[in-house]
Amino acid sequence: MGAISDRAVRSVFRRLFLIQGCWNYEGMQNVGFAYAILPALREIWAGRPNDAIRSVKRHLEFFNTHPVMSAVVLGAGVRLEEKAAAGECDTADVGAFKMGWMGSLGAIGDAFFWGSLRPMASVAGVLLALVHPLIGIAAMLILYNAAHLSICGSGFKAGLSGQEAAVVWLKEKSLNVKTNNLKAAVSVLGGVYAGIFISATAAAGATPPNAVVIFLVCAGVIWFVTEMFRKSISSSGILLFLLLTGVLILCR
Repeated sequence: MGAISDRAVRSVFRRLFLIQGCWNYEGMQNVGFAYAILPALREIWAGRPNDAIRSVKRHLEFFNTHPVMSAVVLGAGVRLEEKAAAGECDTADVGAFKMGWMGSLGAIGDAFFWGSLRPMASVAGVLLALVHPLIGIAAMLILYNAAHLSICGSGFKAGLSGQEAAVVWLKEKSLNVKTNNLKAAVSVLGGVYAGIFISATAAAGATPPNAVVIFLVCAGVIWFVTEMFRKSISSSGILLFLLLTGVLILCR
């Protein structure tokens, strides 16, 4: 890294996971971002206390994006602070970069993580919970956090390499394409769940009232998946819907 030690880099990365720890309505993630980058600022501006204070104040300005996608901004912020300390760029470039990227990364992250990855992991977990509850819980956590940690790590590393590397990283990840693929997976998994429900009910001998219930539940699944394509739906909503469906199975 040059200006800062590997220890400081690791400390900044660990603190990234606390970026929303002091979320507020005025600056949103600003305090969390300043806290995360602080170990790097201490080394970059060592021996220049006034400049160090000004650098902390820069990062206390308004900042808000998707918490996972903030990794690339944090890495690039460290790199820009290094360049500013070396006189290679203006300190205003740091804030300009953050403001320019946070909106786009927020939209990309919301669509990928909240609108597709989390619903897919939740539905997959519920399906595997039919085998064993602990398997379902483990699957949901592993599916979500594997992507979460991978993107955090690679995004942070790309940001540390500079703005150009961050752009290349974002292009290579193609999260918009992966978002559509995951949404398709959610629709398939939703269909599988509906099929299991129908099979279980049919095996028990569905009476006309039960047939009506089956129809309503299937219609609900179709509506649910359609809404998921149209807008982001939280995993808690998915789990509640599937829980209610499970209750109907038990009460058949």
